[in-house]
Amino acid sequence: MSIESAIRTPLKNSLSSIAANVYNGIPETMTSPSICLIPAAPYLESVLIGKNTTKVKVNLTVTGVVTYANNAAALDNLETLMISIIAAMPNGYEVGNVNQPQPLEVGAGKYLTADLQVSTYYNQ
Repeated sequence: MSIESAIRTPLKNSLSSIAANVYNGIPETMTSPSICLIPAAPYLESVLIGKNTTKVKVNLTVTGVVTYANNAAALDNLETLMISIIAAMPNGYEVGNVNQPQPLEVGAGKYLTADLQVSTYYNQ
């Protein structure tokens, strides 16, 4: 089983219960609200290396994206989205902190984003 099928896809499926588009990576075109699953740094941390088993800690950044039309409304929408993401985390995922909101411009679109640090373990 790959990291894609064991880690990222189950996380994407859990987050699909939120009223937002969920992407397993960075989409070519941005929509709002969105959730993007992105490898974090470090991405894979070696935990156990043996003859029969390799275990790594997988670190991901879960980015929440909302439309940035009105500062107060955008911040409220982003906070609501990030709380929904935290609440929808499946078992076995460690949730870290949410960073400060950042503006993002993609084409003509203006968005407000925040990143949530998430990690879990993968065995091969």
